[in-house]
Amino acid sequence: MRFRILGPLEVFDGTHWRGISAAKPRTLLATLLVQRDVPVPTGRLGAELWGEREPKAAANLIQQYVMRLRRELGDRQGRLLVTRPPGYQMVLADEDDLDAAAFARLGDSGRAALAAGDAERAAGLLAEALALWRGPALVDVPTGPMVEAEAARLAEQRLDVLQARVEADLACGRHAALVPELRQSVREHPLREGLWGQLMLALYRSGRQAEALDAYREVHRLLADELSIEPSAPLCDLQLRMLRGDPRLGLPATEAEAEAEGQDQGEREGEGEAEGEGDARARSKSRRRPRPESRPSVEASRAGQPSAAPRQLPAAVAGFAGRRAELRLLDKLPADASAGPGPAVCVIAGTAGAGKTSLALHWAHRAAPHFPDGQLYVNLHGFAPATGPMSPGEAIRGFLEALSVPPERIPDAPEARAALLRTETAGRRLLFVLDNAADAAQVRPLLPGSAGCAVVVTSRGQLTGLAVTDGAVLLSLDVLPREEARELLAARLGADRVAAEPEPVTELIDLCARLPLALAVTAARAVGRPGFALSAVVAELRDVRGRLEALDAGEGVSSVRTVFSWSYRRLDTATARMFRLLGLHPGRDVAAPAVAALAGLSVREAAAALTALARVHLIAEHRPGRYSFHDLLRAYATDLTAAEDTEAARTAALHRLLDHCLHSARAARRHLAPARGEVPLPPPVTGSVPRDPEGYEEAMAWFEAEHAVLLAVADAAGPAGFDGHAWQLPLAMADFLHLSGRWHDWVSTQRTAIVAARQQGDRAGTALCHCESGRAAIRMRRYEEAHRELLRALELQRGLGDLTAQADTLRTLAWSYEQQGDYRAALQRVEQVLELQRAVGNLAGQAGALNNIGWCHTHLGDHEEALARCREALRLHLDGGSPLGAAYTWETLGFIHHSMGQYAEAVDSYRQCRDGFRRFGNRYGEADALHHLGGSLRMTGDQEAARDAWHAALAILDELEHPDADVVRELLLTTAG
Repeated sequence: MRFRILGPLEVFDGTHWRGISAAKPRTLLATLLVQRDVPVPTGRLGAELWGEREPKAAANLIQQYVMRLRRELGDRQGRLLVTRPPGYQMVLADEDDLDAAAFARLGDSGRAALAAGDAERAAGLLAEALALWRGPALVDVPTGPMVEAEAARLAEQRLDVLQARVEADLACGRHAALVPELRQSVREHPLREGLWGQLMLALYRSGRQAEALDAYREVHRLLADELSIEPSAPLCDLQLRMLRGDPRLGLPATEAEAEAEGQDQGEREGEGEAEGEGDARARSKSRRRPRPESRPSVEASRAGQPSAAPRQLPAAVAGFAGRRAELRLLDKLPADASAGPGPAVCVIAGTAGAGKTSLALHWAHRAAPHFPDGQLYVNLHGFAPATGPMSPGEAIRGFLEALSVPPERIPDAPEARAALLRTETAGRRLLFVLDNAADAAQVRPLLPGSAGCAVVVTSRGQLTGLAVTDGAVLLSLDVLPREEARELLAARLGADRVAAEPEPVTELIDLCARLPLALAVTAARAVGRPGFALSAVVAELRDVRGRLEALDAGEGVSSVRTVFSWSYRRLDTATARMFRLLGLHPGRDVAAPAVAALAGLSVREAAAALTALARVHLIAEHRPGRYSFHDLLRAYATDLTAAEDTEAARTAALHRLLDHCLHSARAARRHLAPARGEVPLPPPVTGSVPRDPEGYEEAMAWFEAEHAVLLAVADAAGPAGFDGHAWQLPLAMADFLHLSGRWHDWVSTQRTAIVAARQQGDRAGTALCHCESGRAAIRMRRYEEAHRELLRALELQRGLGDLTAQADTLRTLAWSYEQQGDYRAALQRVEQVLELQRAVGNLAGQAGALNNIGWCHTHLGDHEEALARCREALRLHLDGGSPLGAAYTWETLGFIHHSMGQYAEAVDSYRQCRDGFRRFGNRYGEADALHHLGGSLRMTGDQEAARDAWHAALAILDELEHPDADVVRELLLTTAG
């Protein structure tokens, strides 16, 4: 499937281009296309579709638009428009499947050819890029913030490519033919001085000097009238050179000779200039390297259909400049990856702030077409003083999940994970970017094992061990040469502003020690003060006495402290305080609600402050709505809060954050398992602003977005003195970790929780943690371990006389026997549960126990007794107002009727079950009911209805990316025809 956005939004269905008729789905598709590198959260989509008038049912409406788009795109499996919590993402098979991506690739290639002196080839490539435009970008899409910003960015890129193509045509001697086009261009973009300069040069080279000078006078008047400014220095210089008749304004000698030779050739062979130009462009096209073809992926070959290629690269740094020698070395990697026996590995090493990550990402985006099976990225946090390096096992888990490996297939042992990564990447053409590595030992398990892949590693260490054992190329990144440092400033501040003050710019470069990070932060500060001369910026930096030595490219944190402090001092009081407190956050990234809790602000205030910090490069928005720290900035913020905030203020901030995480997780858990008992919690402290998701799906999406942060917060709570949070938070996360298949995390968090509960001296909490640890062990099929944990929990609960807690633990123990097929032992335990629930008068608990008793009886062959118990359970659920419990009981009734051969009654029960789960918003429960409904319908002889039920189940399971989808898909395949 291919898409066009350079004009009206259109889709190519294999035969013709067509539009998307409805406005909302068209806006949704446009938003996902322009943000295709990352999942777009449902909340962001709502803002894009409705703005400030977002309806309460926005999430449901978005889901309907997604389903409609999938039908319209022929993507019922959801492999193109992918559900990727906390929202959705478009995953294109090839970058050139979007005309904007093809435009960017052709534009980059054309500019590279122009820089290399191949003007003819550059003109052809750039003309091809411009030919993709059919009008203003996204012209038929109702604009929200993201679409509007992307349309403006693409329009600016088009002008840049147009100017580059004109430059190439001027170099080829086509000045006379360019004059009409350039006159039209300056009418459309009258403030674009570069176009005026090209028009003047085209006129001058055509022998029309007077008209060229008239053009200068026209733009001079225009700028004076519209902006009250003079033309830029380059334009003024061009006019003076024309007045002096500077011979260098003519065609370069080599190009003039080539043009004369072409004219002589045309006279001899009777060919005109236009035909010669066309031949040259045809030859240019014939020399282009063909795009690499993607090898079938392992998953694709296994499933018989294409799998989505991961596109994990963060955005490339805007205003990147220089590093030409390093880029040439990196450009050899794709060929080395194809030719060598194993992956091609390059280590970019250098001092803190030398721009290692910027270089790696800039090149990775440029090289992405060479790796059509995807690009994988991880920040290894090798030098993070607060969190420590990421373990190789954690990084591999992220890669495997990106490669669509279900969580339950990911092994626990690090060696087994590394082996699975090598298996999953074999035969693929993937690009790995391993950012901020600590040492070779951290990197080595992450390397693929076969040819076709390339790996770029960044580190402050040399990692010479990778060169010795893995053949890595070592690229040492020093500070920038002065000319490239000037180019970096010009890219960020504008060439005109840099050219206007050459001496202050030279001093600024020296004061920043030519360190890219220092230059970037300094430039950001100057951009925010467009009315200030650069000499004033230099004076401020020069006045930072006693700390300029920090810009000497030293290896420690202090090497860029001056630049950080210079940006920090300009923040307003509230934003500066928030920046300091961010150093207390233990997670890898943050979102506005958690930051609001940390700083005691409203979410709106926190979001505004985060935007302000991102603007001055003190944090980075690595995904929409989520912000992360560079390791040096984290260390700087941590030092600041230790120095400037009292211990009481820091403790209060951490308390607010922990309460935010705990109470939000507890609220989300209620939607996943509302029948589960809860430990009473004290009210959240003032300013902790907990979240309360609406419904099952939103709760799952919240956990998906935040679970990595929650794990880090849970680990940090105990050492910070918050033992209660250290065991209560893992309990609140347990059902999510269970449902999402993250069973290893489930096990490890409960072990931590048990220690924290004991440390706090909370016997009831310790018992709950043992019970939850037993549940996790059951899912891992460690039944002996599960029994030990559950019996410890029972012992503590009996000592406390807690009958309700005993009932929950006995129910879990029954589940363990059920999983082992011992239904008699399971029945004994659930009958004990029923007695306890009757003793405490818990009607919902009694109903649940009766349902479980019925389930055991039917598996023991006593279907009549099973029916009686489940009908009693259903009556209690309906009388007690428990629709979810009733849905589970209808499911058991369906199973019993099916086992008795009463298929019509089974169909009715499963339909009741489906409707109950649907009303509650439990998508997986609905899909499971549809799965079993199809089986009962099939037994009634209604094959068509059975297949309809299975198709509906498959659509939900594919949307949830649940492994049960394969079971239903197999059913549809085996019953086809």
